[in-house]
Amino acid sequence: MKTKTTLLLMLIAGTLFFSSCKKDDNTSPSSSNNPTLSTLITSGSWRVSYFHECSDDHTSNFTGYIFQFNSNSTLSAVVSGSTTNGTWSMDDSNNEFHIDLGNIAPLKDLSHGWTVISKTSTEIVLRDDNATHNEELHFTKN
Repeated sequence: MKTKTTLLLMLIAGTLFFSSCKKDDNTSPSSSNNPTLSTLITSGSWRVSYFHECSDDHTSNFTGYIFQFNSNSTLSAVVSGSTTNGTWSMDDSNNEFHIDLGNIAPLKDLSHGWTVISKTSTEIVLRDDNATHNEELHFTKN
């Protein structure tokens, strides 16, 4: 009888132990595993590491520019101590990122809507939201 009681207690303890270790299937991924573009772009400064327009590489037009995207949807582009201010916005429903830096070259080339192709904590890849323009823009964390 003592053996049956001991065996029964061990069986109950084992059942409780294994059922308490069950993984919860209702957990959603944390936002730190898949941050939004807004979270990424406002953390630190960025530079243009690639700008391709109509089969031509225009990356060198942005050499020296440092871009700072602020959480209040403003941005600044600084080169050689000169600052150009602008705005940015994100349209999550269409996966579009909009930049407005005015109409002064070369920054005017960035001033329109972009489709977000990929994003990591160190690189954001964008394509012109108008496919006929054939433009691609990469921002790399500075």
